[in-house]
Amino acid sequence: MDFKQALSKLQTKPSGDAPAAGGPARAPLIEIFHSIQGEGRFVGVPMTFLRVATCPLRCLYCDTPNSYVAPSRVPVRLGPRELHEPNPVAADRAAELVRQCAVGNAAGSKVLRVSVTGGEPLVFPAFVREFGRAVRDKGIRVHLETAAIDPEALASCIDQVDHLSADYKLPETLGAPAKPELALLPGKSYGPLHRRCVEIACKRGASVDVKIVLTDRVTDVSLEQALAELAPVREKILLVLQPVTPFGAVPRPLGRAELERFTQLALRLQFDVRVLPQVHKAMQIP
Repeated sequence: MDFKQALSKLQTKPSGDAPAAGGPARAPLIEIFHSIQGEGRFVGVPMTFLRVATCPLRCLYCDTPNSYVAPSRVPVRLGPRELHEPNPVAADRAAELVRQCAVGNAAGSKVLRVSVTGGEPLVFPAFVREFGRAVRDKGIRVHLETAAIDPEALASCIDQVDHLSADYKLPETLGAPAKPELALLPGKSYGPLHRRCVEIACKRGASVDVKIVLTDRVTDVSLEQALAELAPVREKILLVLQPVTPFGAVPRPLGRAELERFTQLALRLQFDVRVLPQVHKAMQIP
């Protein structure tokens, strides 16, 4: 089984993407909530978050291991109230729950936004497409946060995405993936897949941020290779360098000298750079 087949196997699990008897696409969800955590250029922007369960990768720094397996019922936080929706959730129902959450928590906002995050939303591209269409019909802009390793899945739903936040996974920040078939060969990276995802989003006209998490294991050579892969699209993206927030298998922060050196490298290569840690952790918000 190759890389593409392994992803396809994840996407066709019984609790997942395929519509039942012609019905709407469904996906297992973890939670729906409102927050100012944001991502990339949207840090601090109030928006609703829809977190999808299941992830093919295992990042050493991952602070949402609860997203690997979906609960039987999804908590939906509507201000002081909390609903519990049965899993998996149909795309149109998820869109209505997001609308209620957004209106209830951001009344008066000029622009309502929803971040579709995970886990990994592109395990369920039909759900992302149908959810995006339904929620955009309600006047809500769709932000997709993804590991960006499945260009075909992204291409199938990108027309319903307004902003893409794409990870660029450096090999030394990754553990063993959920499926052995997804493991990288020595000296390889997901770089070509990441870049293809960025190209798809740029062609659609979506705004694009590319996030690279930096740990104390990252080498200059690894970051240089990543930036070389992204060089053809650097004029169309915002590059976000994220010094890791220690969690789990990554107990130490990135040193100041390393962060400054990595930032200078990106600037020398003429990227539009932001250095942003996980701000919501410092603010102690969801």
